[in-house]
Amino acid sequence: MQNYITKYEYTGANAASLAASGADEVVTFKQALTIEGMSGKKMKGIKKCATLIRFSKKDKVIDENGVEKPKPIFFSVFDAQDVLKRLTA
Repeated sequence: MQNYITKYEYTGANAASLAASGADEVVTFKQALTIEGMSGKKMKGIKKCATLIRFSKKDKVIDENGVEKPKPIFFSVFDAQDVLKRLTA
């Protein structure tokens, strides 16, 4: 499970989410728009394959025990093959 654009290999909970979705390569919405010939209009109707999480390096939240932790940021990813199919359609 890796990112189609950056070739970043996902690990941990993100890798488990992607394994459950069955996607080999994924892209975010903004990354999909950087593919030549792709537009937001062509992306319309493509289902997200997973919701992944990353943690902010700047923003912090305080949990119920008063411990300061990095703020979670959720983002959706799409199967790169589904996105690339829209280029030829």
